[in-house]
Amino acid sequence: MTPSDSTNVWPEAAAAERLRQHLQEIASERDKAHRALQEREAELARIQRIAGVGGLEIDFRDGVKNRRSPEYLLVHGLPPEAANETYEEWVSRIHPEDRERTVQHLFGILKSGSEDYSAEYRIVRPNDGETRWIRVVAKIEREADGRALRLVGADCDVTPQMLAQATLRESEERFRLIADSAPVPIWVTKLDRTRSFANQAYLDFLGLPFEEAIVFDWRKRLHPDDQSRIVQESIAGEASLKPFVLEARYQRADGEWRWLRSESQPRWDPTGQHNGFIGVAHDITAAKQAEHDLRGLNEILELRITERTAQLESSEAQMRAIFETSHQYQALLNQHGDVLYANRTALAGIRAGASAVVGQPFWDTPWFAETSGMRDAVHHAFIAVMRGEEIKIEMLLHLPVGDRYFDFAMRPLHDRHGIVIGAVPEAIDVTERRQGEEALRQSQKMEAVGQLTGGVAHDFNNLLTIIRSATDFLRRRELPEERRRRYIDAIGETVERASKLTGQLLAFARRQPLKPQVFNVGTQIESVAQLIRPLVGARIRIDVEIANLNCFAIADIAQFETALMNLAVNSRDAMNSEGQLVIRVRKVDAIPPLRAQPARNGDFVAITVTDTGCGIAPELLETIFEPFFTTKEVGKGTGLGLSQAFGFAKQSDGDIAVASEPGHGATFTIYLPQAAIPADAVIAAATGSEPATRGRGYRVLVVEDNDDVGQFSTELLEDLGYTVRRVASADAALAILAEDEFSADLVFSDVIMPGMNGVELAGIIRERYPGLPVVLTSGYSNVLAENAHRGFELIQKPYSVELLSRILRKAISEARPQPA
Repeated sequence: MTPSDSTNVWPEAAAAERLRQHLQEIASERDKAHRALQEREAELARIQRIAGVGGLEIDFRDGVKNRRSPEYLLVHGLPPEAANETYEEWVSRIHPEDRERTVQHLFGILKSGSEDYSAEYRIVRPNDGETRWIRVVAKIEREADGRALRLVGADCDVTPQMLAQATLRESEERFRLIADSAPVPIWVTKLDRTRSFANQAYLDFLGLPFEEAIVFDWRKRLHPDDQSRIVQESIAGEASLKPFVLEARYQRADGEWRWLRSESQPRWDPTGQHNGFIGVAHDITAAKQAEHDLRGLNEILELRITERTAQLESSEAQMRAIFETSHQYQALLNQHGDVLYANRTALAGIRAGASAVVGQPFWDTPWFAETSGMRDAVHHAFIAVMRGEEIKIEMLLHLPVGDRYFDFAMRPLHDRHGIVIGAVPEAIDVTERRQGEEALRQSQKMEAVGQLTGGVAHDFNNLLTIIRSATDFLRRRELPEERRRRYIDAIGETVERASKLTGQLLAFARRQPLKPQVFNVGTQIESVAQLIRPLVGARIRIDVEIANLNCFAIADIAQFETALMNLAVNSRDAMNSEGQLVIRVRKVDAIPPLRAQPARNGDFVAITVTDTGCGIAPELLETIFEPFFTTKEVGKGTGLGLSQAFGFAKQSDGDIAVASEPGHGATFTIYLPQAAIPADAVIAAATGSEPATRGRGYRVLVVEDNDDVGQFSTELLEDLGYTVRRVASADAALAILAEDEFSADLVFSDVIMPGMNGVELAGIIRERYPGLPVVLTSGYSNVLAENAHRGFELIQKPYSVELLSRILRKAISEARPQPA
C-alpha cells in the first residue's frame, strides 16, 4: 500500500470506528430506555393489581376480538388462557339481574357516536362464584362516518364502594322510616339554615310538601311575642356549637298556636368539620297550660293553707290530747321504723322522756331491749306492716316498771293515696286480766284435782283392798300352797292394774315420759288387732284396712297400743259385744279444725277406729275426753280410757277427733306425725317377762332419798348379784365419783329428790364421766317428762325384777365392754 492509499484508508477507519461507538451508545440508551419501560410497566401492573384495575381492548374491525390484560383476568377471576375471550363468554359472566341492562347500554353507546363509554354492573366470577361490582371507563375510536373501530378502557373492582353505598342508602332509609314514624317533628339543618331532611310530623305541622318545607323560614310561624327572644337565643345556640334548647309558640297548619320545645344538636362530618344541626321538637302546650293553672291554684292554695293551718293546729291539739289521755301504749313510726311520737302512757312504762325514743328504730327502744328475742319479732312485724298487713301479738315485756303482759298490735299508716307511709303500734296492758285468768284456771284446776282425787281414791281403795286382804291371808301359816300362789298372783295382777291406772292419769295430764320411735303403723296395728280380738269377743268382727303399707309414724309404741285398745274396749261396750269394728290407716296432709283450734297443715298418719254401736249424743262430744267421764254403770269402767288416748295424741304432737250420731256408731281418728321410711324399720321390743339376769358383781351406786325405797332397792340389787352402795342425794353421789370415777359401773337414781334432781345429776355425770351409764326411775316426774328426749334409760315404777335386771345389764353392756 502506498502512502497515498494509507492516507485514504485511515480516515475511513476512523469514521467507521466513530460510527460503531455511536451505534453502541444508541443501543445502550435503547436498552436502558427499554429496561425503564419494563420497570414502569411492572410498576403500573402492580398498581393496577392493588387498585383492582384491569385493561381491555375490543376490536370491531373484523368481527369482535377481545384482548384482556393479566390484571383484568385477576379482577374477573379468569385463567390466563381467557385473555382473548369471546363476547358470549363476557356476557355469560354478567349477573342475570344486570345482563340485559348492561348489554343494551353498550350497544346504545356504540350506536350513538359517543367517544366515551362507562358502565357499572355485577359479574359472577367463575373461579370462586363470588359476585363483584365492576365499573368500566373506556374510549371508543371511530371512523369518519362514526363507525366504531376499537374500544380501549379499564375495568375497576368497585365492590366495597358499592356495598358501602348500599349500606348508606339502607341506613338513610331506616332513619327516614324511624323519623317518619315519630310523633314529633324531626329535621336536619345545613349551615345555610335550610333543611336537608324533615320528617312527616314536621311536614304535617307546617302543612307543606317536602320540597317547600325544607326551605321554609320558621320565623314566619313564630308568635310575635316570642320572635325577638327566640332569634337571639337561636343565634347564640348555633354559635356555641353545643346542644341548645328553645321554647316558643308556633302556629300550626290549622292556625292553632302550640308551645314547642326544640332541642338541637350540632353535626360533624368525617373530618371533624361542623356541617349543621339535627333537631327535634316536643309539643309542651299541655304542660305550659298546667303550669299556668298550677300557678293560679297555688295562689288559691296559699290562701286556703293559711286558713287551714289554724284549723289543723286546733285538730292536732285535740288529737294529741286524746293520745295523751289514753291508757294504751301508743306511738307513731315513719316508713323507716323510727319513732316520731310516743304518748305519755308508753313513756311512763319505760320511765323515760320522749328524747330517749324519738328518732330511734322502734325495735331498739327500751320497750324491747330487756326481753330476749323481742327485738327481731317487732322488726319482722314492722316489715309485714309496711307490706300492708296488720299484726297482732301477745307478748311479755321486761320493763323498768316490772314484767307486764300486752296485747300488742301494729297497723299501717296510709296517706290520702293509699300508700303506706308509716306504722301505728298500740299495746294494751293485760297483766291484771292475765292474773285474773290464771287465778280462774288455778281454781278450775283445783276443782279438777278434786274430781281426780275422788276418782283415783275410789279405784285405788278397791285395789288396796285386794292387796290388803291377800297380804293378811298370806300371813296365815296354815294357808295351802295352791291358795298362797293364788293370793300372790292376785297381788301381782292388782299391782299391774294400779300401774295401768296411774299411766292413764299421766297420759291425760300429758306428763308421761314418752319414748317416741319410728314404726310402721300398719304392721303395729296388725299386731294389736290380734290382741284386741279376744278382748272384744267372737261376736264382733274386726276389719283392718291399710291404704299404704309403708306408712310410718313417730310416737311411743306402747302408748299407741294402749290408746288403740282403749278405743276398742269403748267400741265393744257401745256395740254391746256384737257388731263390726273397722280400723283404717291412711296418710293425710292436714289435721282438721278441732275443739276451737285452727287446722294444721303437714304430713300426718290418720288411724281411724269405727264401730256400729249406739253412738254418742251431740251434747257429750265435747266432754268424753275428760278424766273419769263415763256413761257406763258403776264398776263398768274408770272413765280414763279416752282421756289416755287424748293425752297420748296431744303429747305426741298430734290430735284426736270424734264423729258420731246417735244410733249410727262412732268414729275416732288419731292423728300422728308422719315419719320418713327408715332404712331399717324400728320394731318394738317385746315387753314380756324373761328370766332375771344375774349382776355378776357389777357395782351399782344407788341414789335414793327415801330410806324405805332405798333399802328395798339395795336388797333387790344385791339379790341379783350386784355390789351396791347407796347415798341419799345427788351431791353425795357426785362426791363419791369425784374421789374415784371407777368406783361404780352404773348409777341408779330416783328422779325427784331434794336439791338436785335425778335428770340434772344424770346430765352432770354424762358431761364429766362419759363412759358411766345412768338409769333413772320414777313413778311420775314433771322434770323427766319435759326432758325425756335427753336419752337416759328410764324404769317406771312399779317395775318387775325382770325389767330392772334387763335394763341395768343393757345399760352396762352398751357403755363398757363386758370382760371376756
